[in-house]
Amino acid sequence: MKKYLYLLICICFFTACTSKTTQNIDTIIEEEKNILVGINYPITGNKKLDTIIKKDVENIYNTFKEEYETFPNLKEQSELNVDYTYNVINNRYINVTLHTFINSSILANPENYMKSYVFDQHQNKLLTIHDVIEDSDFSKFVSHVKMELIKNYKECILWDELKFTITDQYNFPLFTVDAEMLTIYFNPADVTASYCDIIAITIPLNQLQLKLKITPDIQVPTTETFTSTPKIIDENQKVVAITFDDGPSKYTNEILEILNKNEACATFFVIGNKVEIYQETMRKMINNGNEIGNHSYNHKWLTKLTMEDLQEQITKTQDIISSVTGYIPTIMRPTYGSINTKIRKNLNLDVIMWTVDTSDWKNKDVNKIVKNATTNVKDLDIILMHDTHKRTANALEKIIPELRKQGFEFVTISELNEIKKLRK
Repeated sequence: MKKYLYLLICICFFTACTSKTTQNIDTIIEEEKNILVGINYPITGNKKLDTIIKKDVENIYNTFKEEYETFPNLKEQSELNVDYTYNVINNRYINVTLHTFINSSILANPENYMKSYVFDQHQNKLLTIHDVIEDSDFSKFVSHVKMELIKNYKECILWDELKFTITDQYNFPLFTVDAEMLTIYFNPADVTASYCDIIAITIPLNQLQLKLKITPDIQVPTTETFTSTPKIIDENQKVVAITFDDGPSKYTNEILEILNKNEACATFFVIGNKVEIYQETMRKMINNGNEIGNHSYNHKWLTKLTMEDLQEQITKTQDIISSVTGYIPTIMRPTYGSINTKIRKNLNLDVIMWTVDTSDWKNKDVNKIVKNATTNVKDLDIILMHDTHKRTANALEKIIPELRKQGFEFVTISELNEIKKLRK
């Protein structure tokens, strides 16, 4: 007698309008002999600002590759990770920061540094600190920053830098502003001798005289409910699970449409810092019967992190997925497929690898991607793809019909695991 797996998804959640939405995020994920690269940065929709940010990212990327890609006798791969923050104030001021992290066996300590951009869309220009603070209040502002540096970083501050550099003539090139705070940043080497993290000083706006006119953004909450009909799966049917890493991206919605059109489903292992940008896409994943998994917050090399940093990468991603979709993932895929005992034992999530690698992240030939995904595929296989490339969407159009022709049905990872249990 045949056994069937019945699955019903019913999700209710609360969402709010936000001023953080960008048009897209660009992603560069690479794994080579000497280097690991994980870069995500926002595309704001402002041509001038996007050109500046892209040029800076390309410079970071090219400089890293020149220095590390062909470096002889590295003990292990060197890592470049570029993360970002993004928000818009009053539909006018775009705030972006790029956080660069480099870790290598040739460095005494990991390198952290950042760039920031505050862009006025009305004037179509990047703002300096003097465009933000009234001249009459600037001396008071400088004193406040110096006091906060002494208060919070007394043990490692470079006193000569503080005395001779942080003066009324200093331009404070790294800063952002939101509806409540002005934040001043310093790269570690700027003002300290031993501190390795980015230094941040926050000042409430109500303590400053500003040239900018900033009012709190009004957010109107909405409530949405998504449901799907029960799904019936024959445990004796040949099944395969297609999985996508590194999204969501500007191509994910197209991939969801292809899956839906072909009555297929997949599992998406998402990067947490992209989730808010693609809220509708994330909800569509669940609404269409797909599954969401955790792929870290910003694609750092997880096996190299401390336990505290590892937990943060996973927990932040769990929280943001839950807040946007109402769904809490039960599975995760480690970045770069790198796994160790620490990850397996200390995360309350099932670790999911793959058995079929399409190599779509480096292979630009759609037909080769299709061949990799459909040749010698076995029952219960897990196929690895990446929803960050147009070529992956093009390949998927051909992969689904070909695998169906071979007798496969498409399931999520959790469905695949349930089928395994039924067959025992």
